[in-house]
Amino acid sequence: MAGICALCLSAVSRNNQAADPALALTLNPFNTEAGVNLVVDGLNADDRTDLTRLTRTARDIIAASRADARGYSILGAIEERAGKTEVAEALYATALKHSKSELHALLRTAELRLEQSDTAGALQNIDLLLRRWPDYWDRVQPVLLTVAAQAETAPQLTAKLNEQPPWRSRAIAVLAKEPAALGFLRTLIASAPPQVRDQANWTVERDGVVTALVSNKAYAEAYGLFLSTLTPEEAEVGGYVFDGGFSLPIGRSYFGWRVQKPGATEIKLGERGEGGATGLNVRFLDSPARPGIVTQNLMLPFGTYRLSVEAEARGLQAPKQLFWSVRCADGVVLAELSVPTGSAPGTQLQVDLEVPASGCARQIISLDTMVRTESWRDRYQGEVRFSDLVITRL
Repeated sequence: MAGICALCLSAVSRNNQAADPALALTLNPFNTEAGVNLVVDGLNADDRTDLTRLTRTARDIIAASRADARGYSILGAIEERAGKTEVAEALYATALKHSKSELHALLRTAELRLEQSDTAGALQNIDLLLRRWPDYWDRVQPVLLTVAAQAETAPQLTAKLNEQPPWRSRAIAVLAKEPAALGFLRTLIASAPPQVRDQANWTVERDGVVTALVSNKAYAEAYGLFLSTLTPEEAEVGGYVFDGGFSLPIGRSYFGWRVQKPGATEIKLGERGEGGATGLNVRFLDSPARPGIVTQNLMLPFGTYRLSVEAEARGLQAPKQLFWSVRCADGVVLAELSVPTGSAPGTQLQVDLEVPASGCARQIISLDTMVRTESWRDRYQGEVRFSDLVITRL
């Protein structure tokens, strides 16, 4: 009967170890989880916490299980709160001897090493932490940001990320949200060695940094990074219009093609025509088609240009016109190029345009219609194929 009661108390203790660790410890003094929670709650409460009482609890945990790294780690936190940093560091080191992945010891040791200018040691701790605790980005992010934002420590973070740890892409995505880290990320991507660029997710990382630069209005830097880091396949289709032959699949690049969500159209890139050239095929699904069927962001220097494209229509019905447009990012139209309707073999279309010297550093090229409201009187039908879309400077 006494054994059954002991089991009951143990079960009740476990049920309360998070919500009321003091009660849980009263019910079962050997509940290590409750002891850890009690100390953590006490340290998080305020600066007037009774450190003597918390110290007794931490030492009881160590006495009960000398191999449990958490006991040394929370005792180190208590000593650090008391201002005994060296004692705390020794306790954190002991905790990590028992468990290389003890969360608090890893994080605080990383922070302390960073304060002591031991960046390599801090990054080693972060590497261990993120391999074992991949969800603790909110705790690690401030340390990474501090390293990335300082000229003397950033190269060490670059070297660590170029070792391609499993958390590399996540780190880049997290740091991309911080304006202070964008200079670091631009250098990281631009200077990446071949073994990094050969990885499947390389262009995703690059395009994420390019987008982050654009979001912070660093347009020239974003475009420069994009151009300087094109893969061999991308470099073959570079130009004022990227991939004007529509040969590559849709990606995430800010300076690549983007397509409208399915609904009024069915869009295919890369299909080869009778002559073997790749192109863009747009099939209209008997619905109102709004502007922006396909779009691309451009960075044309001021000057005079010619837009040309080959178009082949098959039963195309466009009640409110179908046309290519080039406009400044603020909406000022620079040129419009109408697409013939009906059925017609490949026809070369072209129009000249002038990019002004100011107020139009960024442009957008898009396949548009004049539809503004989705009236069923404006249903587009048929197909049209485009190839060899090029902008040349005159």
